[in-house]
Amino acid sequence: MNDTEWNEKDLVSSIHQGNTEAWSYLIGQYQGRLLRYAKARSHQTSDAEDLVQDTFLSFIKGFREFRGECSIETYLFLLLRHEIIDRFRSRRAKSICLLQDIEVNPADSQVDVMADISDSQTSISHYINQQYQYQALAKAIKILVKRFKQKLKFHDLMIIELLFYVGLSSKQIAKLIGAKEVNIRMLKHRSIRQLQQMLINNDVVGDESFHCSDDWIRRIWSSQRMSCPKRSTLGAFLLQELDSSWFEYVDFHLTILGCHFCRASFKDLQHQQDGEPQDDFRQSILASTIGFLTRH
Repeated sequence: MNDTEWNEKDLVSSIHQGNTEAWSYLIGQYQGRLLRYAKARSHQTSDAEDLVQDTFLSFIKGFREFRGECSIETYLFLLLRHEIIDRFRSRRAKSICLLQDIEVNPADSQVDVMADISDSQTSISHYINQQYQYQALAKAIKILVKRFKQKLKFHDLMIIELLFYVGLSSKQIAKLIGAKEVNIRMLKHRSIRQLQQMLINNDVVGDESFHCSDDWIRRIWSSQRMSCPKRSTLGAFLLQELDSSWFEYVDFHLTILGCHFCRASFKDLQHQQDGEPQDDFRQSILASTIGFLTRH
């Protein structure tokens, strides 16, 4: 099967079956953007390559834990961030920089989000209900973001990103983009109410007393990269093939918001356009992980 024939569902299924070609394809698809992200946090290329190689090794060792609740790309970036954090905390951490960029977000995974629930104070049924609410809220956020994009309300989406992805206050956003603070607060309130109503309509919560906390929304938004442009959209941006509204939004996401993940992916696209070879690194990763492909 050629690389172009793989889709994500078939890819996951084939890797589960121990398909070497599928695993090699996955590495080739994501190694570049992961490497750009790691290089931004490391002084030496060798350190960045080690981090990426360890990321793929972690992925294949724990492959059964991947349930498709997020995209493969998002999951790999999550693993890479944890590799960077572990490296920083180890004695080999001298090459890693920007602690503020690799600070652990307790909501980077569902397990971490729910970890602060005390077993002594919370029943198992309540714990399961909280997980269910968390998953339902994530779906509601995806719908909200999709509506913004479909209606081309990119200015509103920019504000929401700054609120929930970056965590800025209404006052800070007003100063940054020149919007009225009262309008920002109204948009935030309206968006939260829409999320809450979706949960009520789907019988996730029983009444309007349930509150979608800013903290939960931000954690989900950050860990699952709810509003990040697709790689194909980043490619169209690179080639300047987007219409003006989409172009302005992607430019904002890359340069003003400064999404580290999308910036890494965009830089990888730039290097691919320049014809930078990646086969040697791909083979190195494949050689170090292939033994685990048939064990999981």
